[in-house]
Amino acid sequence: MSILHTVNSSPFQTLALQQCLSLLNSEDSLLLIEDAVVAAQAQHPLFGELSELAAQGRLKVLTSDLQARGIKSQIGSQCRYDDFVALVIKHKSQMAW
Repeated sequence: MSILHTVNSSPFQTLALQQCLSLLNSEDSLLLIEDAVVAAQAQHPLFGELSELAAQGRLKVLTSDLQARGIKSQIGSQCRYDDFVALVIKHKSQMAW
């Protein structure tokens, strides 16, 4: 069963992203939203793991949240709200962090 994991907090403020990454299986996807989008730009200890996920096409970053924070994503695919809906439909369940 595939799960869409959504993380909304910065990796510099909580352990949510780290904990999420430790539970991802090979069918799961990760969507960074709200303050978590900084993880797609900044160099931090989890950047390597996120880069691997991006290379597998399983890391998405919400475009509107990147724009709201004035940053550009260095990894992952940007997605709009309609892409977010498509991800929810594609995965059997969702887990918010």
